Amino acid sequence: LWEVATDDDFGDVVAAGTGPAPLDRAHAVRIDAGGLEPSTWYSYRFRIGEWTSPVGRTRTAPPGDADEPVDFGFASCQSFQSGWYNAWRDVAESDLDLVVFLGDYIYENASQPVDPAEGVVRPLGADNDEPECTTLEDYRRRYAIYRGDENLRAAHAAAPWLVVWDDHEVDNNYADLSSEKDGVSAEEFTARRAAAYRAWWESMPVRVPPPEGPDLEIDRTVDWGSVASFFLIDTRQFRADQACGDATFDLSPACDEVKGADRQFLGAAQEARLIEGLTGSAAAWNVIGNQTVMSPLVVGDAILNYDQWDGYPEARRRLLSAIDEAGLTNTVVITGDIHVAGVGEVQLGDGDGARTVATELVGTSISSDAPIPEDLSSLVTELLPWIQYFDARRGWTRCRVDSGEWTAEFRVVDDNLAEGQPVSTDATFTIRPDSPGAVPA
Repeated sequence: LWEVATDDDFGDVVAAGTGPAPLDRAHAVRIDAGGLEPSTWYSYRFRIGEWTSPVGRTRTAPPGDADEPVDFGFASCQSFQSGWYNAWRDVAESDLDLVVFLGDYIYENASQPVDPAEGVVRPLGADNDEPECTTLEDYRRRYAIYRGDENLRAAHAAAPWLVVWDDHEVDNNYADLSSEKDGVSAEEFTARRAAAYRAWWESMPVRVPPPEGPDLEIDRTVDWGSVASFFLIDTRQFRADQACGDATFDLSPACDEVKGADRQFLGAAQEARLIEGLTGSAAAWNVIGNQTVMSPLVVGDAILNYDQWDGYPEARRRLLSAIDEAGLTNTVVITGDIHVAGVGEVQLGDGDGARTVATELVGTSISSDAPIPEDLSSLVTELLPWIQYFDARRGWTRCRVDSGEWTAEFRVVDDNLAEGQPVSTDATFTIRPDSPGAVPA
């Protein structure tokens, strides 16, 4: 039995029914409750036999013409063993309208011995002997372990979520049907991706049909009245394999492969849908829910990370050119993946001719460790002047958005290797819809 009510005591139940929890869906109950009022908070719960679930809270979006602000948070990258979910506790307590999750909900790798000195703070499963995920049962069990965390459950129960994936829901740095690892056949990886996509669909609150085999179209647009259109994209399923051997932090000049005009990042169909949606949008803000960093992270002719948009420059140029030619000044890219927080100017062109066409807010990870030390922050902003802010601690990003202004707060945890640590605001930036680029508040 499922119930939706206007109050936590369920004195005013406005929708109810029964739904199956079948074995072939890992016993997940999926309900699309209709007939609800727009712009309204609701409570929901499930009951079976003598058991009643905890109460969750959700809300419906405003109608299309409503100029109603949205207070949302975005987050990504929550390696279970690498740190505690202090940030999720803060999210659950922050009274948000919406949570946007940008990928790496689980990590597929095998469990590691618990050793806080090595950054491994808790076991993965009761016996801490989980293999790397390759089968449907592996992935299902991994989601169950992650959902065992009370702070993550509280964040899910506090507000509605918009969810996309990145790479670790399947395999680190995978591209289309290419595994990161050498010697894995396309047939073998196809079966693995099918299992991973199935487990993701079973576990996530998404209104998309179930996958049939190794494919699942998850890009979609969600409107918040007239204030914001959220364009959620998928940068894994349709991309070309990473160029130049997928090198990282290599200061050698980029190889010619990266410059190929036909190298896809979103795939032609998704790219066309995104551009059509952006250029046809009447919202005050166009928000691209994106996985990997779009702002350039280059030093001279060297690309520091070929897994990001830098590794697909023609795909980025096509997207930014479309935004620029349409005269859009209200595009904000929200990004995860890189385990550091940042604010960047997304620029079209090079050198003195470069111009900012969008703002990028990069959220740090919930718990996954940073790729570079915190004390290099000043060096990053010095080498890359279009990067206005950099912080390598764990946390999440809170955004308060109305039709005239966007305020972004970067929430950080000083020591995420300890449970129960406080979360505080490290920096705040504002953005105006008529002028791309953020300024410190």
